[in-house]
Amino acid sequence: MKHLSVKKLVGIIVGAVVVLAVIALAAIFALRVDGTEARQIALDTAGGGEVISQEVSSEGLWNEYSYKIVNGDTWYDIEVSGFGNVTEMESGTGQYPRD
Repeated sequence: MKHLSVKKLVGIIVGAVVVLAVIALAAIFALRVDGTEARQIALDTAGGGEVISQEVSSEGLWNEYSYKIVNGDTWYDIEVSGFGNVTEMESGTGQYPRD
């Protein structure tokens, strides 16, 4: 069996790392949600209603979305990750509390 030179072995390892990095970036871009999808997820979580404010913050390669929703006399403060998961939700009844 032939022995690989150190140069060839390093080249193979670097090539594999580059391929894995490209695959990981492609997966991140394919799995993340945009603002429209995040808004719908928040509304579905609240059972409908009216979005009274929204905020987008960048977290590296993806965004995090925050929505304040009023549905009848219930208010919701919902955060949706860049991958479409509800990461935080607070709700209450009556007037929405001021920050």
